[in-house]
Amino acid sequence: MPSLYFRGLILLTCSLAVTGCASLQTPEQANFAHCRAVGQASKAENYELVLQQANLCLEKNQLSGKMQSMVYWLKSDAYASLKRYPEAIAAKEKSIEVSPTLEPRAALDLSLLYRQAGNPQKALQLVQSNMDAGLGEAGKGAGFNMPTYYHLGLSLNDLGQYREAAEAFSAGLQKQPDFAWAYYHRGEAYEHLGLADDARSDFTQFAKRVDQKYVEAEQRTKLAEYKIALP
Repeated sequence: MPSLYFRGLILLTCSLAVTGCASLQTPEQANFAHCRAVGQASKAENYELVLQQANLCLEKNQLSGKMQSMVYWLKSDAYASLKRYPEAIAAKEKSIEVSPTLEPRAALDLSLLYRQAGNPQKALQLVQSNMDAGLGEAGKGAGFNMPTYYHLGLSLNDLGQYREAAEAFSAGLQKQPDFAWAYYHRGEAYEHLGLADDARSDFTQFAKRVDQKYVEAEQRTKLAEYKIALP
């Protein structure tokens, strides 16, 4: 899924940022080992250890705003993986608060957490705030066009606003026509609108384009309903 790339980027940056401190022997610098362990534990998907080491990293070091933001980001990722969504939201909001720069993707990832926590209205507000600020459109954050529309469509789908959701996914697909998951979720919107032929077409496009290692039972069942086979 799209968020995995950004998670990997954060993990790599965090690990590299503290590696140089590992060989220093003073107690102050030795405390950075906890920060390095956060990245290592996240890579190993040991989420309880991520939380333990992240707390020690934050407590024992004077970190820059950028580094604090990265650690809180990984805490949020760990909480989300454990399906502890309120805590994931709190950690992601703290990551955004301490970050010295405003990243367009931050609001989108926070929007995802609010949807997972069962609050699609708040999720929609976060995506809309990006759009109102010109973040994720041409100009500021120009690389985030599809994710903006994708998360907009997901929130609208969750709210039962299927026509508007389909329009959001269509706008995103104009920017990135090979994005498999937008086809899948637009297909869901079309299905709710009673547009079976359009839904079938989108599910077919999804099956052709998706990386199969991310296809779960829910999507396989849906494809089976339409007698669509993965390649």
